[in-house]
Formats: sequence, structure tokens, C-alpha cells
Amino acid sequence: MLSPAQDTAALLQRCSNGDDDAYGELFELVYTDLHRRARRWGGGPGATLSTTALVHETFLSLAGSRIAPNDRAHFFRIAARAMRRVLIDASRRRNARKRGDGREALTLDTSLVAPDRELDLVALDQALEQLATSEPRLAQVVELHFYGGLEFTEIARLMEVSERTVARDWRAARALLHLALSEQATSTDGNA
Repeated sequence: MLSPAQDTAALLQRCSNGDDDAYGELFELVYTDLHRRARRWGGGPGATLSTTALVHETFLSLAGSRIAPNDRAHFFRIAARAMRRVLIDASRRRNARKRGDGREALTLDTSLVAPDRELDLVALDQALEQLATSEPRLAQVVELHFYGGLEFTEIARLMEVSERTVARDWRAARALLHLALSEQATSTDGNA
């Protein structure tokens, strides 16, 4: 019997060779892990997507893109990026709806925003894109940890750096993103 890592590697190889059945098998194999990672984003009051919907949307976007990941770690890096895109798109749709429909606002317990402010995923995405141009490794750490739900040990292994480096990158990225989000809020408040 093959280990999950061996099964995943074999399925990823089949996916990269264009085997459509492999995507379904891959989904079954990684579903629980994706669901665990997505749980932090879905299902609460005012949530844009349920956890299950987020996992399914993420996987559909992965399968639709015909990805060819090298290994399990690469797959989850791509999944973190896809989950980010799904969340940003859902947030944009939610922000585009008419305001004041009586729903409670989505708030997430996160160190990237002040406790009294609602997390604006679109603003965060813009700040993260800016960070990626100047500090790509810091942006990748944020994407993997914040969106992908990977622990620092997983990120360190994936990026081939020490766990201490990942922790340092996370702190630096948080500070830079907090500054960028504060500047965005100030410029938005000043323009209103």
C-alpha cells in the first residue's frame, strides 16, 4: 500500500499527463486537508462562502487550470494561491452588493488588521500584490500561512529555509501589510 505522499505524487504525475480521472482521485485524497485549511475562512456569521463551498470552488479552479504540480508541497502552494483568488473574488462580489441588507459583517480574528476593523480581503490582496513586487518571499509566506493555512514548519520545508526565517518573514510581512492597510484606510477616509 502506498503512503498518502506517494499516492499524491502518483496522482499529480497522472494529472500532469492529462489524466482527467486523476483530478477526482486527487480531490478525494486531499479533501480533508484542504477542508481543514479552509475552515478558518468559511461558515461563520456573514461569511461569504461556507468552508465546503470554499474547498469545492478552490478545487474546481485548480482542476480547471490543468495544473502540473511537482509534488504534494507544490500542490498545496498552488492550492493556497487558488484559495486566495476564490476568497478575493467572493469578497469583491460581496462588496459589490448593495450595502445595508441587515447581514452581519464578516470579521476574522487576524493579526493583519486592527481588532476594531473588518478585514477587507480586496485591500489585503492589493497590499499583498504590492509586497510581492518588493519582497516576493515575504508575500509567499503570507499567502501560504494566511490563505493556505500552512504552519511555519511546513512553509520552511516547502521554501527550503529555516523555520526561524519563516517566523521572521511573517513578522516583517505583517508589519509591512499593516502599514500598507493603514495607509489605504487613511487615504480612503481622507477621500470620503
